[in-house]
Amino acid sequence: MERTILELKNVSKYFPGIKALDGVDFKIRTGEVHALIGENGAGKSTLVKILTGIHQPRTGSIILDGKEVEFKTPLISQAAGIAAIHQEATMFPELTVTENIYMGHHLGKSPFGILDWRQMKKSTKGLLENLELAIQPDALVKNLSVAQRHMVEIVKALSMDARIVIMDEPTSSLSLKEIEHLYKIIRRLKAEERAIVFISHKFEDIYEIADSFTVFRDGKKSGEGVVAATELDDIVNMMVGRSIKHMFPKSDVEIGKEILKVENLSRTGIFKDVSFVLHRGEILGFFGLVGAGRSEVMQTIFGIEQGTGGRVSLKGRDIHISTPQDAINSGMVYIP
Repeated sequence: MERTILELKNVSKYFPGIKALDGVDFKIRTGEVHALIGENGAGKSTLVKILTGIHQPRTGSIILDGKEVEFKTPLISQAAGIAAIHQEATMFPELTVTENIYMGHHLGKSPFGILDWRQMKKSTKGLLENLELAIQPDALVKNLSVAQRHMVEIVKALSMDARIVIMDEPTSSLSLKEIEHLYKIIRRLKAEERAIVFISHKFEDIYEIADSFTVFRDGKKSGEGVVAATELDDIVNMMVGRSIKHMFPKSDVEIGKEILKVENLSRTGIFKDVSFVLHRGEILGFFGLVGAGRSEVMQTIFGIEQGTGGRVSLKGRDIHISTPQDAINSGMVYIP
């Protein structure tokens, strides 16, 4: 059964000339994914640093399990069951997965300072298998992908028996398949009654995995609610103080003749049968998660990579682009 595990009341944090947090309230429950939303500089990172003991609030209180607490150091925060997984993995690349996971909280330390690496390796193997991760305990972190490093960070949090897991932009550099695996792990953590603080600028992530949300704007809480019961436009309004329609007003532009046509463009193993038409005066958007193939399509059209099928026509005439110079000569530019 869900219960409030952590609550911040009237918390403020000031830096010279800046109110990073100004009297904010924040509450998370067990078995819940709580999205923390806001523009850069809204106060999200400061809140995380307070929860993890890096900063201490100027005013306000932190209540854990119904009791007021102070996280004066990161170690105190960790001992209380709070773990943070940052956007940039904070690990030692030259050490193994096991060594990184148990760094700072080694198992089996004897009075003579001898560490039980056999037990730690066995424990690491069990944690990795429990999350269905194909990573070896003896693997060097420098040889892991970005996604695998993030997964190891999650395993480290579980090795410390974290009850509250903070994930800061966890999907920013993951492929579509890796994101689905992350979702699966998060749902498992929910089922174990852990509380998840999920920070993301990607609304597709928030609507897919989060249960509730809190929005910060200029160091203050500007809104909160249940994700499934809240429209995207309302969340954006809380973030920036105005509607999406006012941020990006529709302009009356005359759409002209067809200028670029792509038919059944393919690249073996990357994308297949991509077709679209672009007209003069038109902005055509391509959407998708990391790994969906958006950039690869554009790189193929521009001649950076070679396609294995399909046609490209410019102003009604078929063109064959083998190199970026061919594309430039045809009047195209590519901005990475």
